[in-house]
Amino acid sequence: MEQDDSVLRIEFNNTKPIELVDLTMSFTALAEFFKDYANVRTGDPRPDNLRLYVKEIKSGSVIADLIAVAEQAQWLMDHKEVFAGFVANTNELVNYFLGRAPAKAKDSEPTVRQARQIAQFVEPVAKDFGSQLNMNVMEGGIVHVHQHHYFNINGMEANAIQNSVSRFLGPQLPSSQFLSDQMMTLEQVKNAAAAKTGDRGIIESVYSKPVRLRFASEEAKKRVLDLHENPFECVFLVNVEVRSAAGKPALYHILEVTDVIRPETD
Repeated sequence: MEQDDSVLRIEFNNTKPIELVDLTMSFTALAEFFKDYANVRTGDPRPDNLRLYVKEIKSGSVIADLIAVAEQAQWLMDHKEVFAGFVANTNELVNYFLGRAPAKAKDSEPTVRQARQIAQFVEPVAKDFGSQLNMNVMEGGIVHVHQHHYFNINGMEANAIQNSVSRFLGPQLPSSQFLSDQMMTLEQVKNAAAAKTGDRGIIESVYSKPVRLRFASEEAKKRVLDLHENPFECVFLVNVEVRSAAGKPALYHILEVTDVIRPETD
């Protein structure tokens, strides 16, 4: 294992006792968030090589000094640089959910995993409006006060972050639900009734993006294929089982195509 004297200090400056389960889940989310960051940003070819470990828990408020330890020795970046980048990344994520700094591009928006991690990390502070969460980078016992090495939010901000994350994630779908008379359009479809893969469609009332289709029978799929009109210009009324994972639809099981709404002709 390899480590240096850089420390990531986390301080929960609370006014009420912190429930142990909240603190444990907060640190778990932080550890996963850091591991994901290190995997993407450090260029280390070994997944999960750099992880956070507890060096010391101090008295007073909940103060934890965390160190980064690499399982394999050939490390490419100074740990202080990794910590600084991680703190800056956390600031960007928090500012996004507080509406201070919108993502510059669609592909730079937070992921669902990141949203859940930051909401869980700030949980102890969100429950205590008089509290504060600080995170900073230390080296050799010296706190670095540069903006990229320092992060802090209060209880009201933590609560606002969680509310924003809830809106970002949207309503969570059940793992399976049956819906009738749903309007579906096609995004792509295999021109064979027996084909079991390659079909994707959109049901706007459920989810705005294309989702994999699986037809319950060849007869159901023939209702889509056996048309004089272009099926991509039609709207299909379907009875469907929506199967979801992580709160989002992963599969539309098309049980029956009950009607076809054809494009209007002049």
